[in-house]
Amino acid sequence: MLIPTQIKSLRQKFYPCLGGILGGISVSTHFWLICMPLSLFILWKGTERRIANFWWGFFFILISHSWLYDLHPLTWLGFSWSVSLLVTISILIFCSFWGGLLVYLWGLLVEIILLREDVFKIKILPLIVKVFFLSLTWGIGELILSQTPFFWIGLGESLIPGDIYLAGLARWIGASGLCVVQILIGFWIFFIHGRWERKLNFKQTLIFGILVIIFFHFIGGLITPIKRNHEYPVAIWQTNISTREKLKIDDKFIKEKLFIAQKYALANKAKLLVAPEGTLSQNFYLAESSKVNFLAGGFRNFNNEMRSSLLGYQVGDQSYTSFIDKNRLVPLGEKIPTFLNNFSRGLSAVGGIQPGSNSRFFNSKFSPSLAIAICYEISDGLKIRKAVNNGGKLIVTIANLDPYPIKLYNQFLSLARLRSIENKKDNLLVTNTGPSGLISDDGKIIQILDLNKEQNEIVFPNFSSEKNFYTKFGDKPIILLLIIFMGLNFILKIN
Repeated sequence: MLIPTQIKSLRQKFYPCLGGILGGISVSTHFWLICMPLSLFILWKGTERRIANFWWGFFFILISHSWLYDLHPLTWLGFSWSVSLLVTISILIFCSFWGGLLVYLWGLLVEIILLREDVFKIKILPLIVKVFFLSLTWGIGELILSQTPFFWIGLGESLIPGDIYLAGLARWIGASGLCVVQILIGFWIFFIHGRWERKLNFKQTLIFGILVIIFFHFIGGLITPIKRNHEYPVAIWQTNISTREKLKIDDKFIKEKLFIAQKYALANKAKLLVAPEGTLSQNFYLAESSKVNFLAGGFRNFNNEMRSSLLGYQVGDQSYTSFIDKNRLVPLGEKIPTFLNNFSRGLSAVGGIQPGSNSRFFNSKFSPSLAIAICYEISDGLKIRKAVNNGGKLIVTIANLDPYPIKLYNQFLSLARLRSIENKKDNLLVTNTGPSGLISDDGKIIQILDLNKEQNEIVFPNFSSEKNFYTKFGDKPIILLLIIFMGLNFILKIN
């Protein structure tokens, strides 16, 4: 029979794990409103114990990134079944450990800044300064991580589809700002609970917090809709050709399918045809001149290096005449460390590829200027913002999401919707197995094709030169706030 001290010990170990699991579940699901605030409450509750922070971060990544396991089996790449299982589990565990370590380090900062004294005895102004500073460090931390290959989705992107109105704040503060807001909501719940436990007055804090959250939802939902038109029809081709099948398909088959897609585009008077990442092989050459302007994901060779690119064909072309290379590559999946080159070609059907230019701005000769995201690049909001700021009037996102499960499709869709909100731009999605379709400038889904089905469809995106506050100023306000609160915290410490 367990004694009370043992029960307390088990709870202390169980709750951080539960908090991480709830946070992981809420990422890109409709359960955000229930799971994420509770998860972040548990995170703040456990900051007094360092190991609790680690387990929260570990399980958050383990659940939110569990789709990594679906890389298995990699037997089609030459791995044995057992080695494939070991590789995929190792990748997932490594990512989870890394996530746990980062949250552990944040917890150390909380201990240094906030927990040197009783939180519930700190005067309100110093408490606000400390909590805002700690929340801002998390937000800036996610911003920094988003510029590395080891980032897919975090708190900032977790609001969609769970709370599209609160996510609307991204028009002003971006994903890093959304992250800060969520951390603050978690602390608010923690603070109310703590005052209730100590039989202190908490009603004013509760009411004030509710009013602030309602106000945030009002501001997030306050939009000026852009008048939609049907002046620029675009044909999208969801190929439904998986990576495994692609290895067995020759160019003749792709040319036949492409001919059908072009014929459909012409019949519907489309001004542009778009095909997903990896559709065309290296040195792909049309047997006949192109009948329509089209953009297609493919491969090209540059200085004896393989590049994954979006290739542009004008009417009359037989080979591409414009391109933009993929910049953000999947670790191991597309780019492997140099010292491993002699042992493996990575977890990719085409072997290791090299990154292109940082710029995601694509100024083609046959369409308005575009901001391009190729698959994994959808998680890098900073580069997409720069492309829009440079003149991109539409975000075009192409991807190859096979063999991943529906969870990754949903996360990909959430990221795409947030990029639209941040920049007030339509986002045209074209992937091999889905999701493909059109997202409006306010993050709402206009049209999505069926998953795992070959389809040709016409969509009508808006091309807009209008820019949000976030598009113009980016994360500078958040960084400025971090500096201000860092200074205030230092002043309070001296006094």
